[in-house]
Amino acid sequence: MTQEFKILIAIDGSESAMGAVRYVSQFQDPKKTTITLIHIMTDLPEAVEDLKNMPTFDAPPIETDSWHLQMKAGIEKKMTDAREIFLNAGYEQNAIEIKIRKRANGVAKDIIAESGKGYDAVVVGRRGMNDPTDIIVGATAYRMMSGIQHMPVVVVGDKPSPNHVLIGFDGSENAFNAVDCACSLMPKAGRKVMLCHVAQRISSSMDDRKVFSDDQEKVWKEQSRRQIRDLMQDATNRLVEAGFDPDRIVCEILEGKVSRAVAIAKTAEIEGYGTIVTGRRGLSVIKDFLMGRVTMKVLHKAHEMAVWIV
Repeated sequence: MTQEFKILIAIDGSESAMGAVRYVSQFQDPKKTTITLIHIMTDLPEAVEDLKNMPTFDAPPIETDSWHLQMKAGIEKKMTDAREIFLNAGYEQNAIEIKIRKRANGVAKDIIAESGKGYDAVVVGRRGMNDPTDIIVGATAYRMMSGIQHMPVVVVGDKPSPNHVLIGFDGSENAFNAVDCACSLMPKAGRKVMLCHVAQRISSSMDDRKVFSDDQEKVWKEQSRRQIRDLMQDATNRLVEAGFDPDRIVCEILEGKVSRAVAIAKTAEIEGYGTIVTGRRGLSVIKDFLMGRVTMKVLHKAHEMAVWIV
């Protein structure tokens, strides 16, 4: 029996959310995937809610029935449009579920609670309806990234290509989690995968003096290259076993880069990889942090891509 994967997509009526729908419809295999579209209805417009919660604000009676009807009609239209996108991409009618719910504890908190019901990934647009267009990540997306630890969170940028996948790979346990995520959810005929490792710079300290001699640095770099190549071979074997074409798996080791995050995002952009997969934490970050600094920087730099945080 073919394994079926469940994807939860947050819909708020924004173009960013609809972009997430279009991305998932083309990225996932419709024969192996079921989709749940979820929208959390608020009682009042957000600005009015903020005022109402201020202790010094004496709120006049507010007629909300017409506002609710208008918002409900609008989101139902968006949900219908989203369903049509999936149907046109080859999904069966019964593979798409729509959930419109009244807010209980907050939009992000309610979606996080829903995510615990057997889903394999949660997808959100980079910016929501009420987020300024010049911010990198909207408030709901950020709260979901921080609050969901048990599965991948996918933050979809402006117009990512659904074709090829770049995995940020540093050899850590979280990097292999990213590889395993790709193995489970991403195999597709013709899809290219790059394992991209950005070597750390060691040649200078804060006062620009060398930490190691030239000979020591040469030995250290060669040992690091051998180690990462061995780990990349392990990762490649997993990808091949999962169904990826071995001729379309690329291993790239980048050296001399000032920023690992910028190098990963730039490589994805130049080489045409619309999806970046990265572990929540790499080798060098303190475990108490929710996400590593490289992961956060990748998210900030990869404006147009879909970033899977695993």
